[in-house]
Amino acid sequence: MKQLFLILLLTLNTHWSYGQACGIYRIKYSGLIISDSLDIVSIQLPTIAYLHGLGNAHSKRSYIEAPLVNGKIDLEIRSHLTTPFNNSEALISFYKTKSRGLKIKLTFSKNKVLKKKNAEIAWDDISISVIQDNGFGTLFELGIKDLKI
Repeated sequence: MKQLFLILLLTLNTHWSYGQACGIYRIKYSGLIISDSLDIVSIQLPTIAYLHGLGNAHSKRSYIEAPLVNGKIDLEIRSHLTTPFNNSEALISFYKTKSRGLKIKLTFSKNKVLKKKNAEIAWDDISISVIQDNGFGTLFELGIKDLKI
């Protein structure tokens, strides 16, 4: 029994010491939402798990609410540990295999009544670049070109 316990401790120690740390990446959503007739209250953007095809469009865990300041989007999220992406071309190619575009959810006020709307932004209308910073993992910026609603 002591030998099994010792083997378990050695296995856990090895796992903790040499656990997977590669493949982590971060996404920074940025962009501007422009609307003349609607008062945009909030926007929900897909999580990385959802972008990888691991979520359900109706699940609350598949989207994260981004703060809006004067229609400007600025949100940074972190990936799970199992992704090998470190260049923008590979990442956008992978996302294109999972969906036709970036699916977002908008909450807006029209005539003082809150309404929700789903929208999809084509991948061609999104710029992707790598931002060099001192953070852990590669930081990709998904720049949503001015979204007019």
